[in-house]
Amino acid sequence: MPTVYVRRMHLKESLSDADVAAYWKWTLEEVVPALQKVPGIRSVKIYSGAGGLRADIRYVFEMDDAGAYERLLADAQLRPLIAKTYAAWDMKTASQLFVREVTPELLRALSGSA
Repeated sequence: MPTVYVRRMHLKESLSDADVAAYWKWTLEEVVPALQKVPGIRSVKIYSGAGGLRADIRYVFEMDDAGAYERLLADAQLRPLIAKTYAAWDMKTASQLFVREVTPELLRALSGSA
């Protein structure tokens, strides 16, 4: 079932302006393209809220199904990218959300009808 995963966080306060600029350059040039190659990932977009490019950041993954997220985490080539990404985040501020698109298939699955 089509699923959206949202990861919301702030970057660490200890990062310098140069660190933040380097993080975004690397993220947009290397991380996002690599994530989009995972089977089942339809798109990866990053949004910035009221905190500019340091806080209130949202990574939004549109996926064919929630299993795409598991494939992403299990991909050995992505592990170093994920670790470096997480190293820049203030994990005390991080949250996540999975939501499923309401489709006829979901209604059939939940209602038990064919």
